[in-house]
Amino acid sequence: MKEKKWGLLILILVIVGAGGYMYYQSQTPNEVAITGFIGGEKIPMVENEQFKQKAKKSYGLNMDYRKEGSLAMASVDTSDKDYLWPSSQLALELFRKNGGKDLQNEIVFNTPIVLYSRKIVVDALIDQGVVHEENGVHFVDMTKLAGLMKDKKTWSDIGLYQLYGPILVDTTDPNESNSGNMFLGLLANALNDNQPVTRSSIDNVKEDIKRIYNQIGYMQTSSIDMFNQFLRQGVGSFPIIAGYESQLLEFSKQEPDMYEQIRDDIIILYPEPTVWSSHVYIALTETGKVGLNALMDKDIQALAWKDHGFRTIVSGTENPDEFNVNGMADQVTKIMQMPNIDVMLELMDAIK
Repeated sequence: MKEKKWGLLILILVIVGAGGYMYYQSQTPNEVAITGFIGGEKIPMVENEQFKQKAKKSYGLNMDYRKEGSLAMASVDTSDKDYLWPSSQLALELFRKNGGKDLQNEIVFNTPIVLYSRKIVVDALIDQGVVHEENGVHFVDMTKLAGLMKDKKTWSDIGLYQLYGPILVDTTDPNESNSGNMFLGLLANALNDNQPVTRSSIDNVKEDIKRIYNQIGYMQTSSIDMFNQFLRQGVGSFPIIAGYESQLLEFSKQEPDMYEQIRDDIIILYPEPTVWSSHVYIALTETGKVGLNALMDKDIQALAWKDHGFRTIVSGTENPDEFNVNGMADQVTKIMQMPNIDVMLELMDAIK
């Protein structure tokens, strides 16, 4: 009798154990490995160990990538890729215009285009009425800044005798990188009295755009490389650059000691108006869709904001107290529409 009881108990334990194992298996996602192209400004995000662990645990996801400019993604070979992750919807439009096919796409993060400068430059621009400060946040009048560039004003013309050459905003290459492309549209609109440039008005700004970009000369193809050079090479090399708000927010979290040394000198300038950079994830394959599911996860969305400065759908991303960054705006409300894709292509072609 004892042997029968022990046999029954062992059978029950085996059944319960098997059921538990099957339940565990049903709760563990299948492993999915995807590869694609991403903008360089998102590399710290996908290399974040918390992101990797959450993506692996909840979605079985291993996300491989190659850095590429957002606009350059529109024409690269994607035959062996599962996704594209540029920084604007213009890249998606160009991808489709070039014959590309996507299965699903969605904007996962947003960040406004901003300018970065240093106190000595900002003080001079305030004196010129180009920049004004409200509650510790600096705003730049884009029509006035564009006017200085159009009129060929130099830094010495506004009292900055230690800086050489014309007043310009350094950007990434608008034909390859999204931050540079969006600033191109923003500048063109500013030269058009802050009205979106159209086919009928493009001739009013094209020659000024060509001359300004000829003066800028060589441009980086990566936003993260541009930002790093701005931080390291000083005001003489880069008086003002165009970039993403998220870059300084992320830097303050990634390199807090270094940021502390420069926090009173580096100033965010919010263009009035500005444009949103919408980081759209483009799934090219069925497995690529897993990446989108992971990126829309509420925990990953919260991580994208708190560690990397991307404004997301999660509440709390308009709270500057999350970051110890001087001059961060709690809300970005003065937004302008970019010129349409055909106008942008003509502007891009004009500065090649």
